[in-house]
Amino acid sequence: MQNLKFNQLLLLSNSEKSGNVFQFQTNLNLITAAENNVGKSTLVKLLFWALGCELGFDTTWKNLDCKALVKFQIGDIKYQIMRYKDLISFKEGDSATINYPKITGAYAQKFAEIVDFKALLPNREDTLEVPPPAYYFLPYYIDQKKSWASPWDSFENLQQYADWKQTIVKYHVGIYKPQHFEIETDKYHQKTLQRVLVEDIKKIDIALSIVDTYVPKLSTVATTDENKFNLMTAEIRQELVSLASRQEVILDKLAKTESEKAYLEHQKVIAEGVITELELDYKFSVENLEDDNVECPLCGTIHQNTAIERAAILVDKQQAESQLTQINISLSKLNDNLFKINSQLDEARTEIADLKNKYVVEDEKQEKVGLTTIIESIAGKSIQEKVIENRTEKLVEQDTIEKELKALIKEQKDIQSKELIEEIKSYFNETFINYAKLLNTEEVNLSAINSPLDYNKVVKEGGAAENVRVTLAYNLAIYSVVEKYSNGTRSAFIIDTPNQHEQSDTNYDSIINLILNTFPKDAQIILCAMDNEHLKPYQQKAHVIRLTDKKLLDTNQYEMVKTEFDKF
Repeated sequence: MQNLKFNQLLLLSNSEKSGNVFQFQTNLNLITAAENNVGKSTLVKLLFWALGCELGFDTTWKNLDCKALVKFQIGDIKYQIMRYKDLISFKEGDSATINYPKITGAYAQKFAEIVDFKALLPNREDTLEVPPPAYYFLPYYIDQKKSWASPWDSFENLQQYADWKQTIVKYHVGIYKPQHFEIETDKYHQKTLQRVLVEDIKKIDIALSIVDTYVPKLSTVATTDENKFNLMTAEIRQELVSLASRQEVILDKLAKTESEKAYLEHQKVIAEGVITELELDYKFSVENLEDDNVECPLCGTIHQNTAIERAAILVDKQQAESQLTQINISLSKLNDNLFKINSQLDEARTEIADLKNKYVVEDEKQEKVGLTTIIESIAGKSIQEKVIENRTEKLVEQDTIEKELKALIKEQKDIQSKELIEEIKSYFNETFINYAKLLNTEEVNLSAINSPLDYNKVVKEGGAAENVRVTLAYNLAIYSVVEKYSNGTRSAFIIDTPNQHEQSDTNYDSIINLILNTFPKDAQIILCAMDNEHLKPYQQKAHVIRLTDKKLLDTNQYEMVKTEFDKF
């Protein structure tokens, strides 16, 4: 397993004419200070932010309008990534710089490629995509606030994917292998085809309903006068075969056009609903929210509410209005077309009506039936047969896809070895219990935590101080499982402020000792903590970054740092 190790972080604020450079060694690192609020947590956040993760920064820091450049390596290959707002610049070794306008999409794919991150998640459009770098770093970062109370929650905006957590946890701990996502890609392809077929079948059903409405219902036509019937047949061949064909074509056009109209009217209702919702969202964001951030009442996620986000709502509304305009234009054209088709149908029926008295037959009830009814019935029946045949073909395709999906689901289950899953759970449980014991949590009931997937149960037992140690034991056990069973690149592990909720001297010693003795010798650790005599065993072996009241930016460093950014 290769390691991602941070080498250097450069910060630049042109508006403040200040900057700074922070070096990291390949093993133990300590970010410390004598006082609070000098930027320890912000410094480690910036490492992740520069690589494309979203984190919560206070307004003071945001107003500095900083750029960040992080230099790191994976194995022997060196990388540089610079971020300003959502713009990313990527450089591998001596190759040319690649610029990306956003975090998702191409950049997320590139980053996943270099760290060998194979997980895929379904986006809001229900298509699979490579998630941003935050989902790779989740098992390697315990942030100062959320992570100590909620594992796998170190970054912002994670809820951009619904129900992501189980998938990401299973991938990181080795339950889901890369082949799982290869099959998942095939499944989503089949599901896309399935959705198209369902829509096609709905349109066909609408067409059949329309044909049934327009075409007269007629029992089998017969006549007792064979000579008269043969004569009629010959005359129809000469005079009326083109008329029947013509009406059949018209009815076919009518059915298809009415079907398309019904589909567009459904899309129109959806578009109008979207516009209404966006109007309410914008009005609410402007009139009811004073801050630039708003907390989701359901999941607690902090969402930005700046002018940029509000403008984005207006852009979405304009796009929806543009789509509605196009739908209305298409509906207008369809209505015009329907008028023409109905006119053509009326003309055909008029011509048939003129011949109504010329050709009359008897049905099986010996009732006279006009030629108009006969031709419309024959034409309608022909259309119905074609449409039903098409529907049958679609149903066969749908059945084939359902069988393929079942086969893919079975294949996914088959590649998940039950023995391996049990082995992973057993190793996690053994490791977690051992770490919890070393952290003096014997009085906490840990019986419910038996698997990496029991993250929601981690902070339910014990007091606040005990919960911190249980959470640390869980996270370190996850790291050990990742180390043993995952095939991807291992990141540096960052722990922010482990002395939560006034740990006793004994317990803080146990925390530091566990951190010192848990990780492999080649792992990079970055610890953020206030000056404390209990840190000495770690501090003596670590590269120390000591922050002062100057915080993270220094006007004296500006020119030198600016030169580095200009080179990049």
